[in-house]
Amino acid sequence: MTLPRSSCAARTVLKGAGQFFAIALYLAGVAGIVHYSVASHNVASESSLIELSQLILLAATVFTFRRVAKLSKPLHHAAGLMSAFFLVLMIRELDATLDIVMHGFWKFPALVVTGLAIWPTLRHWRETMTSLAHAVHARSSTVLMIALALLLVYSRLFGMGELWEQAMGEMYVRDVKNIAEESTELVAYSLVWLSALGYLVEAKKRSFVAKVQPCPTTIESDISA
Repeated sequence: MTLPRSSCAARTVLKGAGQFFAIALYLAGVAGIVHYSVASHNVASESSLIELSQLILLAATVFTFRRVAKLSKPLHHAAGLMSAFFLVLMIRELDATLDIVMHGFWKFPALVVTGLAIWPTLRHWRETMTSLAHAVHARSSTVLMIALALLLVYSRLFGMGELWEQAMGEMYVRDVKNIAEESTELVAYSLVWLSALGYLVEAKKRSFVAKVQPCPTTIESDISA
């Protein structure tokens, strides 16, 4: 049975299937990163492919939310806060590298970024709350919330040493725990970037519609003329 090409339902289903396969390939690539890191016996080090991939995804997320802040006026404040938040997470991931300067040095640039993000929020708190409401109402907010819960809650509980010590007993291997925790974080960061891309697509669509729509004052002047 062939569906008519003009059917909106058929196009919607095919579009959904395409999105599924695209996301599946994306996550398969994430799994490939984990497989490569395990095969190379390089999971826990700061130079592992998993750690580098996390940093790349965080950098891409920061850049993407900055673009959203520039393109979308309703999301400007919210996207700016989200960009700063993930920049702080990126600095935290670089803690081992920044320890070269001084132990715990990552806290200083993290505090600077936090202060620069909070100051305009306090000055324009009404606009910020409205912008955050727009962000929560957006379609990508659900993916972002799931990703943050996976990153900040599930990965921490799933990566607890006590859990893996009980699971493996005397055969406990710390690298196994690290693989479980770091791979979960990588999936979370992957979903975070997907949500950021969703916000960017929505912001570009709104920006395009705003440019295409004619100016009301121009129409009124033409009619009156």
